[in-house]
Amino acid sequence: MESLQAVTIIDAYLDAMAKRDYGRARSYLANEGFEYLSPINHFSSADKFMAYIELATPIVHRFDLRKTFRDGDEFCHILSVTSQISEKRTATVVQWSLISEGKIQRLELIFDAYEYKILLQ
Repeated sequence: MESLQAVTIIDAYLDAMAKRDYGRARSYLANEGFEYLSPINHFSSADKFMAYIELATPIVHRFDLRKTFRDGDEFCHILSVTSQISEKRTATVVQWSLISEGKIQRLELIFDAYEYKILLQ
């Protein structure tokens, strides 16, 4: 895939997520072989991932893109994510994405999940 097309896909996905347009965000995810991994969840279904996102994102107030690194069809985004569990906090989140055949095939988030794990116990 041309890298420009991959850039368009990942940028459109992030825009849809920022606007909480879950249907549009889902349209950028692979139907087969999709994988999402974070310190608190793992999904191998884009539909199950999006169902989770719709339930989980009300605590997210905003995210700001700080830096993007690209290697062909792989992207690394460093984000500042402001969320509120008990009080508003901004955390650094690294998202690694892989685009394949015009869709996001893999999303992996890396962040300190300490507060989230306490909440989910």
